[in-house]
Amino acid sequence: MKNLPVFRKVLLFSFIISFFVVLLTGGISFFLQTKQMEEQLRNRIVEMATLWSSQIDHEEIEQVKEKQDSTHPAFQSLFETISLVNEKAPFSDAYILAPEIVNESDVYILVSSKSFEKLGMKSLTYYEQNKAFLKGYKEVLQNKDVTTTHLYRGVLGLWITAFVPMTDANGNVAAVFCLDINASLLDKFQKEIGLYLIVLFVIIITIVYFILKNGLRKVLNPVNEIISGFNEVSSGNFNIKLDSASQADLGVLFERFNFMTTNLSLLFEHLSATSEQFGTVPKNIGSLHRFEEAIDEMEQILQISKIQRELQRAEKMNAIGQLAASVAHEIRNPMTVVKGFLQIFLAKEEISEEEQMYIKLMINELNRAETIINDYLSLAKPDIEQTEMIDAGEMASKVLDLMNSYAMMTNNILLVSDLQDNVFLDGNSGELRQVLINILKNGIEAMKDGGTLTLLVYQEEQYGVFEIQDTGIGMSEEELERLGTAFYSLKEKGTGIGMMVCYQIIDRMKGKIEVTSKMGAGTTFKVYVPLREE
Repeated sequence: MKNLPVFRKVLLFSFIISFFVVLLTGGISFFLQTKQMEEQLRNRIVEMATLWSSQIDHEEIEQVKEKQDSTHPAFQSLFETISLVNEKAPFSDAYILAPEIVNESDVYILVSSKSFEKLGMKSLTYYEQNKAFLKGYKEVLQNKDVTTTHLYRGVLGLWITAFVPMTDANGNVAAVFCLDINASLLDKFQKEIGLYLIVLFVIIITIVYFILKNGLRKVLNPVNEIISGFNEVSSGNFNIKLDSASQADLGVLFERFNFMTTNLSLLFEHLSATSEQFGTVPKNIGSLHRFEEAIDEMEQILQISKIQRELQRAEKMNAIGQLAASVAHEIRNPMTVVKGFLQIFLAKEEISEEEQMYIKLMINELNRAETIINDYLSLAKPDIEQTEMIDAGEMASKVLDLMNSYAMMTNNILLVSDLQDNVFLDGNSGELRQVLINILKNGIEAMKDGGTLTLLVYQEEQYGVFEIQDTGIGMSEEELERLGTAFYSLKEKGTGIGMMVCYQIIDRMKGKIEVTSKMGAGTTFKVYVPLREE
């Protein structure tokens, strides 16, 4: 059943249901018809038994019971009457029984008919009867009312027996008039009816099968079209279109299927064009047709795009580093001279307070410019060649001690830490400290109305992790994408060089920085640094 197509499953299921419905209907009809015929036959035999029992003289019965002589005139009279019943009513036999049962199964025949005597049921003898007969016989003796047996099979065939009690002057049952009717015709009729029902059943089932087959084929034809359409799509044919189905629900499904194939066709054309542009597949080989090929190609394109972004970032960093190396020294020397003269002017006593304020402002701006130049020079530094073993917990503790006073003085910020022991890293301690200070400082400045800054240190696979969480303003998805690029900063006077230097330092240490943020809820930085192997 599991491996059959949908059409055959539905057809088989519907046919089985129809088969049992027709079979059950025919069986019930056969049963009811048989019961009705049996009931009619029982009513008929009761009428006949009642009618013929009225022709029997009760005094003659008493004489036969008393004399027990088959030559007695009373016996002869009853014998002739009983035999006449058999002659007038074909397929029936009558006899008179004494109201007693011997050995729980033997009945005493007072008077039998000629035909019964030929069969061995002689008058004034005991005869063994079956259970169905005895049940009806006991019932008439107990209730003293006319009754009949159900259809039963005896030694001589299929019978129904009617019992008419014959009472004496005291109301006691003196004898029982019995009339058997041969029900073989009913048996024959049942066989004929059964044969007719079987033939009719076969005809109906055949008709139902073809009706179901044709009807289900029409009903499931749209489903087969959809299955065929999906087979075409899976093989790479996206130009297939399905005709609108007549059913409202399937019509919507067809429209959505056509909409899907149209979009898939466009998607695969663009994917093929992009693949040719990147040179991952030869030109003029046609579009990609199989989903497996398309998925592999998309992975290659994503990998190439990632490599290109890394190359662009490296080129930008290299350009900025070269610019910093060539410009920073040229700018720093005249700035140092200017700053020196300003400090001399500031030391003089004859200048006014307003002039002192202006000179201090200029010195502060020169200090800020010097900080920016130092950041540029950090970009121009060569890669780290020597590394050392760093105790991550110890370094984080020292950085927190350094930032604690700044956090309290700035915005009344609470610092929370959970530093795991025995996390040893492989890197440069000075530059790693610079990264932590920069990120912690940014977190403090992001919480203008106060908050909680959390620093966690733990081990994750082959990395030691510094996790820094703030409850500040957070960042949007677009801001996260641009984080770490040159000249992009969320602070009013920021240049973005600080975070760029952090990314470069961690990258040189063969680590990584992951950032998650939500607007209004805060930001989480995770700085991954490789563990020391020894």
